[in-house]
Amino acid sequence: MATTSNILTLLKFNCTKQKTDMLEYGQFAEYVHRYAQHHIEENSALESYCTTDYKSTLEAELNTLVADRQVVIGSIRNKDYIFVVPYFIEKYNALFNQIEANISIPFPSINDMPKVVPLDVVTKKQADDIIFDRLDKEELNDRALYCIVFSKSVPSLIFPSSYSITSLINLSLKKIQELMHKEETHDYFLKKLSISNPGKELSIKTFFNKFCANPQAVLDVLKTSGDNFYYWSQLCYFIKQDYTKLKDFAPEDVTILQSVAIIEITTSYYKSKAAERMQAEAAFEQLDLLMKNPPYYYNMNDIRKMKDKSGIPLLGQYKEEQLLEHLKAKTQESVGNQMPELLIFKINDGSGYYIFKERVIPLILRLANDVRVLVREALIKKWYSYLREYEMLSEMKENTAFERCLEREVSSIEPVLSALLNASFLPVVAFEDQTPGHAGLFRNGTMISYSELLMLSRHELLADAKLKLPFWYAMPIISFFMKLLFKKPRAKIRKNAGTSATLKIQNEQKEKEKEMLKRRDEDDSIDPKNARRRDLRKIAIEIEKEFVPESSTLERELKGYMHEWNDRIGKQNYENLGEDVNALIRDYFRKVLRSLKADTFNAERIQRLAESLVDTPSMMKIKNHPALKRYVELYILKIVKNLPSN
Repeated sequence: MATTSNILTLLKFNCTKQKTDMLEYGQFAEYVHRYAQHHIEENSALESYCTTDYKSTLEAELNTLVADRQVVIGSIRNKDYIFVVPYFIEKYNALFNQIEANISIPFPSINDMPKVVPLDVVTKKQADDIIFDRLDKEELNDRALYCIVFSKSVPSLIFPSSYSITSLINLSLKKIQELMHKEETHDYFLKKLSISNPGKELSIKTFFNKFCANPQAVLDVLKTSGDNFYYWSQLCYFIKQDYTKLKDFAPEDVTILQSVAIIEITTSYYKSKAAERMQAEAAFEQLDLLMKNPPYYYNMNDIRKMKDKSGIPLLGQYKEEQLLEHLKAKTQESVGNQMPELLIFKINDGSGYYIFKERVIPLILRLANDVRVLVREALIKKWYSYLREYEMLSEMKENTAFERCLEREVSSIEPVLSALLNASFLPVVAFEDQTPGHAGLFRNGTMISYSELLMLSRHELLADAKLKLPFWYAMPIISFFMKLLFKKPRAKIRKNAGTSATLKIQNEQKEKEKEMLKRRDEDDSIDPKNARRRDLRKIAIEIEKEFVPESSTLERELKGYMHEWNDRIGKQNYENLGEDVNALIRDYFRKVLRSLKADTFNAERIQRLAESLVDTPSMMKIKNHPALKRYVELYILKIVKNLPSN
């Protein structure tokens, strides 16, 4: 042994050398003193044990080890002895290794512990606690000698922390297997199981034979779900029932009862894990369905907040680490040469979003359709203001500059659309997408232009802007002289002058809406009867933030989702279906509104109301239910925001 100043190491060394689990206190103190004097030159840390006060130093060190449950100090015939826990652990670990070689050896019981040994050497643990904890996470060490406590009728079992709990379970199974190998016992318990489960004789016989014939697979049998859990529980119950009738227990009988108790707890553990696994799998299926619903793209905070149909958060039905593993698997696993199901993209501010591959093209088409009207109005308004000042922007004259202008507008107003159009996965997704009716985003390996995607023509926009000008702008001679007289000096146009054109229009719309709601609230404050509606409107404005992206508006989202679920061909048919659905929502919500209170009105309530409505026979005819449900939620918000005074 290398020179050491560690007292626990010296204790274990002496126990091993003397083949004993206890050392006489005075003799060990003398040994440490001599050892320190002999090795002081090799290890200066031993200096404190060379002085005349070495016993005080040793006592302080031993007190620390006692507090750490590594040693126990007890008296035998007026002499103090040091009981070394790690040596007990080593001794019992060797005993369990012997049991592996000879399964007929009984498990060590607390009753077998020598009377002179203080019970403080063992750490008492309830059987279900230690088995559950060590099956969850096991760390083998020599720091604890456990006393596994079962029910009152079953003596406690001595178990070293250096021995695997899985190995203990395997030994318990083998002991029951050995019992079942006896012909009379085998037939007896097989008959009891069969009588208790009429009609299941074949499956019981298969289970029983598999258990008795294949010792290597028994633990795997325990981990499976189905009837196995039930059969195990019954078998353990019948064995325990027969053995508890005995008046005097032999060591072999105690071992069988201990083995049954261990198997019962293990079965319970794996049954609970199977239930948790099934719950998590069901929750992940629900999560995948929710992520395929509008708005189709979600960040981690959105995913963590998702709830099932009962309004219970999904995070809790699975753990955070399980969620991360699920998302990682979805973004990495693929079939053949295809891309993974789930994709990740980032917008300009670095925020990351998840989107299912099958939803990428529909989302691009919807967002492009939503953005088109806003960009068109913004550019006409902006170009008109420049034309009035006799200015011509480069995007009015050149297609290349016009495309750059559209790209800036899209990036400013709809970062998600911009990110998807620039995502590295888009060409592959577009290639794999075979959905009928989807417009092609690529032609000859190159993405179509922004003008084609948004269906905007530079010439048409310029013509519409010019139509708004006074008539003399169309008369060259008069226009020339007017330009000389009235053209104002203008600073050089900034490169990104058009970036905020569309956002400006959106902000103006939002400000007008806020002002209108403010005036309505002021009117309602005069009449106390309108307080409930005023409170509902205020809550609707707050809830709107959960349903409408910051870069969009409620009206824009409504139009976008109507385009998704309304598949009628022809303007009149399209408008008729839209109005029919709106009327259904209004009629349905009018009944709800009578009893609706502000303190019960929240996002979950809106979702439940929408779900109830889209499940009615009138709505079931519409195919795209996720988009329809989102539309209903938004329309309910619109109704509440615009509630009139009584």
